[in-house]
Amino acid sequence: MTPPADPPDRRSDDDLLVRAGRGDVEAFSELIERHQGAVYRCCWRIFRNHHTAEDLAQEFFVKLFRHAARYEPAGHFTTYMYRVLTNLCFDVLRRRKRRKVTEAGELDPVLSEGTDLEPVDDEVDFDARMRKVEAYDAVHDAVAALPVEVRKAVELRELEGLSYREIAQVLDMSGNEVKVLLHRGRKLLARALARTPIGREFGLDRGAR
Repeated sequence: MTPPADPPDRRSDDDLLVRAGRGDVEAFSELIERHQGAVYRCCWRIFRNHHTAEDLAQEFFVKLFRHAARYEPAGHFTTYMYRVLTNLCFDVLRRRKRRKVTEAGELDPVLSEGTDLEPVDDEVDFDARMRKVEAYDAVHDAVAALPVEVRKAVELRELEGLSYREIAQVLDMSGNEVKVLLHRGRKLLARALARTPIGREFGLDRGAR
């Protein structure tokens, strides 16, 4: 079955960025409205700090607008967006690599129950909630310890949901190279998580060798 076409008044992301490159601020505002949530979440998952994520999201859109006139539309705006965003975030990570920042206590926007994004239920299992946070913390710490290129591939695949082909385009490598990075990343993650209480509880220590 052919998917329904976009409404006639909905312009493509490519078209919006091209118009922004010609100085159309309204078009760029529409582009921001469409993607600011995804951009913020991507930054948060890497840094786990609300202010850092907000600052980097803002820096990303400033950079996107500044270079909009150079954009060559090819129907792959999302790939282009993640390429620019990933490079920006990991450039910042490299500059911070000797600084250890404690960013505990902040909630992932995806796990936002109890905030304005998702009000808490009257009867919530706080023990289960805390265990979910502990598990998420363990995964984040394991991902953060991965080699940079491996981490990029894992973040884009497992957290952002990009296809192998899209990841290859974002990271400028072949599909086979992406598969190798992801295979290595998953093995390293399993090994790291096997050393955590959460990982041992789920039996990862028996499978990661």
